Amino acid sequence: MNTQWRKLNNPPVVAAVAQIKYERGSVRLDDFLKYDTIIRKSLNLRTDTLQATLTVPKSTNLGVGKIDVKGTQETRKTGFTYFSSNQKKKLIITEEDITFVSEEEYDGWEAFKAAFLGYVEKLSKSLESVTIQRTSIRFVNQFTLPDFNDPSEYFNTVISSNKEDSIPYPLARYGYSLTLDVAEGIYSIINHNVNNVADKFDCILDIDVLDRNNLIFDLPSINAVLEGLRNIKNNIFFNNLTNKTLDLCD
Repeated sequence: MNTQWRKLNNPPVVAAVAQIKYERGSVRLDDFLKYDTIIRKSLNLRTDTLQATLTVPKSTNLGVGKIDVKGTQETRKTGFTYFSSNQKKKLIITEEDITFVSEEEYDGWEAFKAAFLGYVEKLSKSLESVTIQRTSIRFVNQFTLPDFNDPSEYFNTVISSNKEDSIPYPLARYGYSLTLDVAEGIYSIINHNVNNVADKFDCILDIDVLDRNNLIFDLPSINAVLEGLRNIKNNIFFNNLTNKTLDLCD
């Protein structure tokens, strides 16, 4: 059964993230470099993440201040990050996960999902038979509220909506964090913050939905899991916002 969500003309999404996570060591990081030219066609910038370790003899006397130390340094790559020219899209590949981040104007779920799965498909030859240990999406939403005297006017999940017991001082900041146990192996982390800035109230509603159920790498299976996570995310988003808040997105 498909739920018909309200279409928002101006979606409040300022960052969208999708990720698959696998066991470290199940994929050789350098194998992903085989697709470097293909990825750079759309994400033309790349930076490498390096990890350095310094091994010193046990007899080395370490103290406070500037000290000359002799030892063996080992440096290795632990990941790659590809950027678009405007740096609003990036693909992060590490020893244990692949993450796609978009901070561009949100063009809808289908376009975002297709972009993520498109990059994963490019890397699929190196991911065959790999067990995906976690699949997740994260959406950071931002609203500007004209006032915030009564949180229940804008949100259905609030710390307190009892006007009689309200704190008699101007609000500077409001926020909470929730972890929801959605289903077996599936949970959501919600961070909600409101800041009073220049007589306006900037609100961030950050929804992270994660599925820890294992699956053998397969694009149709990942697509199905993503669709399920999106339904959970939308349930949380639309059930938490009042019509007054949703109207701000039209």
